[in-house]
Amino acid sequence: MRNFILFVAGCALVVSSCQYSKEPKTFSTEKVSIQYPSYLHVSNDVYPTKQTLLQTKNDYRDVYFILIDFGQKPSDSGFALMYDSITNQLKRNLKEILVEKDSAFTIHNLKAREYQISGVLSSEKQAHRFLFTLDLFEDKNGHLYQTAGWLLRHKRQLWEKDLQAAAYSLNVK
Repeated sequence: MRNFILFVAGCALVVSSCQYSKEPKTFSTEKVSIQYPSYLHVSNDVYPTKQTLLQTKNDYRDVYFILIDFGQKPSDSGFALMYDSITNQLKRNLKEILVEKDSAFTIHNLKAREYQISGVLSSEKQAHRFLFTLDLFEDKNGHLYQTAGWLLRHKRQLWEKDLQAAAYSLNVK
């Protein structure tokens, strides 16, 4: 009987530890703030470059989200050049590509362009179809920020809206 009680208590602990708050976490610096889902955890191995402000992931759910600060755009056409560079770099690393969305809009007084693409990302032993959502933002002074979220495409219905809400929560101070 004691073993059964310990087993039930252990199962309850495991189930409760997998629960996440519905309230998003907030990342903030003196220049920007962004909210991301509570099931994502800050990491330093998602996209490790010096321009990356925030790297989050949940390996169990196969969901990843980053925020990058590209600094001041280099010229009047810098926004378009950066957008083309980012999207072309992603396409070069994928096969069986399907562009699902390419749109421009304004949010929180930021010029934005969103690119959504799915494709197969291969390694030595496996190939998975991922869905990537990239957003490039420009503030009124020409400063560029990028968010990117990706997940296994078959999990799209579970986490896609969370990643999009995180990207759209970007605020420049």
